[in-house]
Amino acid sequence: MSHIESGRPKAQAGPILAKIICGLGVLVAIIGVSIYAVTSKQLSDQKITVAAVTAQDPGSLAGKPVAGPFTALAQVNAIKHHIAEATGGKTYGELGSVASNDGLTYSEDVTAAKSSDGHAHKAGDVLSSVDAKLYAARATAETGSMLQASILVSVIAFGIGAMITGFGVIFFLLGLAIILTGRRPAAHSLPADLETARVDH
Repeated sequence: MSHIESGRPKAQAGPILAKIICGLGVLVAIIGVSIYAVTSKQLSDQKITVAAVTAQDPGSLAGKPVAGPFTALAQVNAIKHHIAEATGGKTYGELGSVASNDGLTYSEDVTAAKSSDGHAHKAGDVLSSVDAKLYAARATAETGSMLQASILVSVIAFGIGAMITGFGVIFFLLGLAIILTGRRPAAHSLPADLETARVDH
């Protein structure tokens, strides 16, 4: 009889551990879904719609609200295209600087050698057409880059939420598999336990 009783704690440890793993999986999955849902809610609250890339080829998601990873990526792609159009394909770092604080006048004296239009300018002079266009392009590139970065953060959050949810599902299925496989040997081991008990007697 002592052999039968000593085997019970080991037999019970498996199901208990499996239930803990299942519970952990459910908790992790809930956290992942919550991250995904909160990110989607925050994006939806911004009331952003996917901009058309071009009039001829606006994109399949153009005009739809940005509320998920695919619409967010579509918006990032549209912003990238419009920045390239405004800057001639140059990034913010590739554009030259303009000695102006307001985009209307020069903030300091500019020599002809440093001027983008080849002419000298004094502080307070109205920006030349070349510098005014460059200043506008830099402002567009700066704003667009910030928008791209902020939306890409939400895309990363969506990915993290989905990954955590996937881990939760895996944990739950693993625990469930342990429970199901743990039940089968018990039915076949009973005769062996009884046989051991008979030998002890």
